[in-house]
Amino acid sequence: MSDGAILIRDSGNGESLSDVVVANLQRRILSGEIPIGTWLRHGALAEELGISRTPVREALRILAAQGLVTIAPNRGAQVNGQSGQDIREIGEVRAELEGFASELAADRMDDAQIKRMTGSWETFRESLGGSPSEQAEQWAVSNEEFHSVILEAARNPYLSLTINELRRRLPHNLSFAAYAGNSRLITRNLKEHEAIADAILSQDGPRARRLMAAHIRTSIDATARWVEQAAGETPGR
Repeated sequence: MSDGAILIRDSGNGESLSDVVVANLQRRILSGEIPIGTWLRHGALAEELGISRTPVREALRILAAQGLVTIAPNRGAQVNGQSGQDIREIGEVRAELEGFASELAADRMDDAQIKRMTGSWETFRESLGGSPSEQAEQWAVSNEEFHSVILEAARNPYLSLTINELRRRLPHNLSFAAYAGNSRLITRNLKEHEAIADAILSQDGPRARRLMAAHIRTSIDATARWVEQAAGETPGR
C-alpha cells in the first residue's frame, strides 16, 4: 500500500464513487501492487484514497462478490487475488457475448451511435504522441465509449446486464496495463477496433461478431499474461 493519498474522485462518466474505488483496487490487486493476503481496512483505505468510509465499504462488498477479497467482521477484507486462469475463463464468456452484441449492433446502430463509435478512436489516435499517462487516460475514455456504444446499439437489456456484470468482475480497461509502453500492441489494439467498426458500418454482422470475439480474447490473454508475470505465476494456455 502506498503512503501518499491517492485522492479518488468521481469519474464523470456516470460511475458511482464506489465503482471508481472498485476499479482502482481491482487494478492494484491484479497487478500485484496489493499482494495476496493483504488486509484492507476501511479506515486506512478511506484515508489513503481521500474519501469517506461509505464508498470504501460498498467497494469491498463488490470485490467480495467477485471473489477478489474475503470480508471478516471487525477485521476488514483480505485479498484473495485472481489468477490468470480466472481471467481467461471470464474472457471466454465475454468474448462470445460481446461478439453477439457487435452482430446485433451491425443492424441496429443509428447515426448518432455511429458518430460516437468512430469518434472515440479518432480522439485516441490524436493522443498517441502524448506521454504514457496521457495515452492511458485517453485510451480508457475511448475504449469505454467504443465498447459501451456497441452494447447500447445492440438494444438488448438482458445482454447488457450480463456483460456489465462480467465487466464488474474484470474491467475491460484493465488491459491497457498490459499494453503500456508497447507502441506495437497499442497500434494493434487500435487496428482491431477500426476493423470491428468497419464491419459494423458495412452491416456485416457475422464479421463484426467474429472480429469482436477475437479482439476480446486477445485483450484477455494479454491481461492474463501481465497478471501472471506480476504474480510470478506459471503462464496459462
